[in-house]
Amino acid sequence: MYLKSAGAMFSATRMLFKKWTTLPLLIAVYAALLLSLYLFVSTREATVLQLGITFVVMLAAPLLFFLLQAASVNYATTEQTGLLRKAAYDCLKLIVVSLPVIGLTILGLYVLGKLQGRLAVDPNTLQVTSVNKLTLLMVARYLLIAVVAPLVTIQLWIATSTHGLRASIRNVREALGKAFAPQSMLVFACGFLIFAVAPYYLLSKTMNIQRAWLEVSLLTARVVISALMVLLGWVVTVGAISILSRGSAVGQE
Repeated sequence: MYLKSAGAMFSATRMLFKKWTTLPLLIAVYAALLLSLYLFVSTREATVLQLGITFVVMLAAPLLFFLLQAASVNYATTEQTGLLRKAAYDCLKLIVVSLPVIGLTILGLYVLGKLQGRLAVDPNTLQVTSVNKLTLLMVARYLLIAVVAPLVTIQLWIATSTHGLRASIRNVREALGKAFAPQSMLVFACGFLIFAVAPYYLLSKTMNIQRAWLEVSLLTARVVISALMVLLGWVVTVGAISILSRGSAVGQE
């Protein structure tokens, strides 16, 4: 299991850097996504032009996000000349198959929040059993957001891209089984350290620097490095899970 997971991650990493058009394409889509999110947050809705910009980026951001996911799913198993065409073709299908997962995740968070609210009526009179239940509910919330929903969604993306939307809906049970397979969970755990834990640690670490220009330069470098780690870590993780799910031979080009 460990060798198979490591081999899939190595293969996904190698394919990402070996195809000379793949990484620039992913970086370009990722940069456009970040720019659209920045414009959406920073643009004030005061004039007609600003309202138009807000509306455009509100539509562009989800499309760019799912275009990036479609490229991440396919880059390790698709010829580099057809990657953009394949990603664009799969983009809308990935949106459709993701909506039920998003809805069920929101519903699950709502139910867990209600349960937490019932237990935490008065923190001063909580019993040990209630505290333990609150802790379990909190852990369940984090697992649902950070592990369960992403793993299920990635497998649905892979199934949709490989077999089509209808076939992926009919074979949801198979996708769920692959989502929680040991190899997939191990790959996701290793990738989580790269695209989530390491960037968080890099950005949250405080540095006492006397010179303002040096502090600004280091902050800029940390932000850029963290953004690249998020991109590369996520893309390699999705690519490796795609290789495992599709049964591709490790190292096959």
